[in-house]
Amino acid sequence: MRKIALLLLGSVFALSGCIARTYPLTRDRIDQDMTMGNRGFLMGKASGEEKARKDTRTVRVFEIEFGPFHKVKNKAVITTTPAQNTQIAPEANYAPKSSTLESAIDNQNFQKYTVEKNDTLQKISQKFYGTTKKWMRIYEANKDVLKTPDRVYPGQVLNIPKEEIKASVEALKEPKENLK
Repeated sequence: MRKIALLLLGSVFALSGCIARTYPLTRDRIDQDMTMGNRGFLMGKASGEEKARKDTRTVRVFEIEFGPFHKVKNKAVITTTPAQNTQIAPEANYAPKSSTLESAIDNQNFQKYTVEKNDTLQKISQKFYGTTKKWMRIYEANKDVLKTPDRVYPGQVLNIPKEEIKASVEALKEPKENLK
């Protein structure tokens, strides 16, 4: 029964493109050093003579090498021809973007913040938005400055998006009548 199962398994691998190898491997036995100890006896000595222990052991190794997922039957070569040289006349109505206009727009949408000691993006989010959950917006706005959201260093200047900055710190403070 076991031989039939191995034969069936081998034929499945052969038909599917897999390669199966089996071979014996002889290794040293390091677990048979019996020069010290009582050899399993609590009292007395072993009855009879001890058999000589083998220094090596034989292990059967099975290696299965899977074939490729798919076989490419016809390799196609794609060639492209260069496009015809067509010129498009530039229109005079378009003006190049000025960097001062972009910087003015950036300054209107962001507020600058210099990172202090022990600051994290969550703490900065708490300062500006009143919640620690909006730290990702600060990170998205500063991906060019920050390599990872886990590393914020003192002295870094971050852009804080103004669209959701809280109106004032005083509005979030607890009223005095509630603090009694």
